Amino acid sequence: MLPFYRLNKYQTQIVLLSSLGGMLEFFDFTVYALFAGYFSEQFFPSSNEMISLIASYSIFVMGYVVRPLGGILFSYIGDAIGRKIVLIITMILMGIASFGLGLLPTYAQIGVAAPILMLLFRLLQGLAIGGELPSMIVYVSESMSDKRGYGLGGVYSGTFAGLLPGMVINLLILKYLTAEQIYQYGWRIPFILGGLLCIVAYKKKKKLHESEAFKQLNTRLKNPIVEVFTKYQARLVIGIVVVAVIAAPTTLAILFMPAYLTKIAHIDAKFAGDIVLIATIISVISMYVFGIITQKINLLHLLKILLVLFIIIGAATYWSLSQQNNFYLQICLYLFAIIQGALVVVGAILLSYLFPIEVRLTGIALAYNISFILFGGLLPVYLTSLIIYFKSIYLVPTTLIIIISITVLLSIKKIKKFLPNNHKIN
Repeated sequence: MLPFYRLNKYQTQIVLLSSLGGMLEFFDFTVYALFAGYFSEQFFPSSNEMISLIASYSIFVMGYVVRPLGGILFSYIGDAIGRKIVLIITMILMGIASFGLGLLPTYAQIGVAAPILMLLFRLLQGLAIGGELPSMIVYVSESMSDKRGYGLGGVYSGTFAGLLPGMVINLLILKYLTAEQIYQYGWRIPFILGGLLCIVAYKKKKKLHESEAFKQLNTRLKNPIVEVFTKYQARLVIGIVVVAVIAAPTTLAILFMPAYLTKIAHIDAKFAGDIVLIATIISVISMYVFGIITQKINLLHLLKILLVLFIIIGAATYWSLSQQNNFYLQICLYLFAIIQGALVVVGAILLSYLFPIEVRLTGIALAYNISFILFGGLLPVYLTSLIIYFKSIYLVPTTLIIIISITVLLSIKKIKKFLPNNHKIN
């Protein structure tokens, strides 16, 4: 049993196993970013070290570019055949990619095939992840429809916890291996560990049952994606807006924050790393706790409160940054992480209600991946560009937070139409 979650043994198993795919995504995100500096020249040799590093990060970005394609492919399979099969296939692909990256020969050994294979493995990961996270939301919400808060709170808590082992392994490798040893083989260790975890998860996930809601579905559509674009465009737009409260706070508070602190605000790198690590732990705990809270209070009332706090605390965080006040920065960032964790859980639960079962996975996958490109992957690009243009590290991110929050607040009446009448969350 998960502490304080009212789940039976099988429901607990669903939460733990469903979170593994997302956990591996965040684990991979962390280790690739942390170790790219060690393996970049081995696969992209150049007389300029920065060119090699840029090339390795470009391969990393390609994994994000293909996520919508993965979402389309696997949502079709999920709506036509079943949710469980998607969770299994994506786990297999992620395992192949992780092992592939960990065991991949270098440019010196196999020539141009090395960077090509690295690109192939990243594309496999991107395709798998594009289908994994939306499938996770659908499978968990359908498997425990009256306990979505517990289910999705636990799943996202486990998913974001994937950032932590990557950081810990990085610290251990840096402590026990020399720079030369890391360059030779140390960077491969976390990828191989990720592959081994995929094997374990695959064997466990095979024991899961198909969701009851899907098993009771009598009609299976031949082209669910066409159905979404022709009949459910409004829901798709609302879904993109809802996922913005997952993607934007996560990018601002956790994923982009290290680079923002060090490269833009010129905060000491060690201090920045320490407070982001603590903020990540707080975020993971917040998701778990708000999984309990959302079972007990009205979800839309909670969303309104969180969006107001998102504006206030987000603005305070970037104000403290602009003032170079490290004490207030820590306090604000930790509060920001609490709000971010809460919004992730609330957003995922709302998203699970938007689409009818016959197109549910397709609709959620499209909304999730499109929104994460707009408010996740591209957010650091236009945030940094606007900061350079307006020369303000405070007003630009604060304005973006306000715009996103007001957009979601204005959409609440439309979101409410798709929730059950007797709604708390179930």
